[in-house]
Amino acid sequence: MKAHIINIVLVFFVLIGCKGNAQNNSSNCSKYYPFNEGHISEYEMRNKKGKTDGTMKYTVNNVSNSGGTTTATIHSELFDKKGKLVLDSAFDMSCNGSTVTMDFKSLMNADMMKQFDNLETEITGTNVELPNTLTAGQILPDANINIKMNMGGMNMNMTTHITNRKVVGTETITTPAGTFECVVITQTSSGKMMVANFNSSQKTWLAEGVGMVKYEDYNSNRKLQNTTVLTSFSK
Repeated sequence: MKAHIINIVLVFFVLIGCKGNAQNNSSNCSKYYPFNEGHISEYEMRNKKGKTDGTMKYTVNNVSNSGGTTTATIHSELFDKKGKLVLDSAFDMSCNGSTVTMDFKSLMNADMMKQFDNLETEITGTNVELPNTLTAGQILPDANINIKMNMGGMNMNMTTHITNRKVVGTETITTPAGTFECVVITQTSSGKMMVANFNSSQKTWLAEGVGMVKYEDYNSNRKLQNTTVLTSFSK
């Protein structure tokens, strides 16, 4: 179960960087990330049959400005389909006016590590970046995260590589939160979760001033595995 939780965090740590709001001075540095204190985005997760698997809630906290850089902490909550909280964590983001960066090291914050008391954990990788300007055909930077854990002399490694990130065009889509004109980004995810290798691909819809509106996850055979849609957001 712990490995499953980490896998969820790894995927959404990369993908959720596509949500945002650009309504006040703090958020002017970013089109696709929320930098408004108290901003909330809520999502519904659906399985391949379209049935609800759970929900996610993201809240922006601790916004500050220094030396031309805005930083914020994103509080993330993951609930199962019965409404039970299964993950409570946070990660840090910064924005310099042209690019938003997510700090992969903040993934393993104190609250997250409470769930892994018996594990010695080391996390390495590259920060996830998203430019403010997105146009069709644009290639985005790759990213990777590697987690090494040791439990009683037994080593467990989990690695995720995010590659082939590309802006493929625009599309208008509708979710419970409304109808949005979106930029569409595709990417490939691969890696190893302990003894099992995985390969998958994702498609993400981003709306300027709103953020991530929808994303789909496909297996190596290009079959849809799950979908996440925006259900509500605060401005």
